[in-house]
Amino acid sequence: MELKEALLTRRSVRQFEERSIEKGLLQELLIAGIWAPTAGNIQPWVFFCITKAKRIHTIQVVSPGMLGNPQALICVCSNQERAFEKAGQGGKTLALFDCAMAAQNIMLRAHDLGLATCVIRSFNQTAVRELLEAPEHVLPELLINIGYPVKQPSKPARNMKVAHWEYYREDSNG
Repeated sequence: MELKEALLTRRSVRQFEERSIEKGLLQELLIAGIWAPTAGNIQPWVFFCITKAKRIHTIQVVSPGMLGNPQALICVCSNQERAFEKAGQGGKTLALFDCAMAAQNIMLRAHDLGLATCVIRSFNQTAVRELLEAPEHVLPELLINIGYPVKQPSKPARNMKVAHWEYYREDSNG
């Protein structure tokens, strides 16, 4: 798939087929996350891949933003100790940006492989961390639902009047 096509056709999907995902495909997604851009090569991310239905459901209970029936989840976490060690006080913000870029890589690679995703931030971070048995310095930042889509959502509207050349103008049309 060409990059432009992936960028323009990837959608957030919340309904998935009851079909398991091959481990090799999930490994491809993790590799995509690992190769995301990272500030100062901090690489503050930690990834958890969850495929067991019972564990997914347990996480779903503490995640009001998680709808549907994902067949797998990737929890993108930030290693706060590593971020602080490498970037000081700014490490927390940089780690969040890095995790977001890793999530985008994961979602685009999933789309390329015929999978669908939906990123979620509406969840109880402490509860998810405890369910993953992660140490306190590993903070869940984003959950990514993964599965084969039941259907492809339609293209959402986009505001094209948000780009400006050289300086801000109210009447800008990109």
